[in-house]
Amino acid sequence: MKGILALLTGLGAGAAIMYLFDPQGGNRRRAFIRDKAVKLNRQTRETIEGRAQDISNRAKGVVHQLKSSITPKEGESAGSRDQMNWSDGPAV
Repeated sequence: MKGILALLTGLGAGAAIMYLFDPQGGNRRRAFIRDKAVKLNRQTRETIEGRAQDISNRAKGVVHQLKSSITPKEGESAGSRDQMNWSDGPAV
C-alpha cells in the first residue's frame, strides 16, 4: 500500500512540475499562481489588520464606558446619578 501511495505521489509531483515548467505556457501559469498568492497574502493581511483595529476600538469603547460610569459627570454627585438611574425604571 505504501508503494502505491509513493508512486501516485511521485506521478502527481512530476505532472505538476511538468505543468508549471512547460516551455510554452509555464511562464504564464507561474505568473498567474504568483499573482493569486500575492492577492491572497494582501487580503489576509488587510483582514487581520481590520479585525485587530475593530477589537482595539471596541476595547477602547468599553474602557470609556467603564470610566464614564465610575466617575460622576461635572456638577453631578454620585448620589444624584444613582437616583436618576433608578427613576428611569428597570433596564429591559
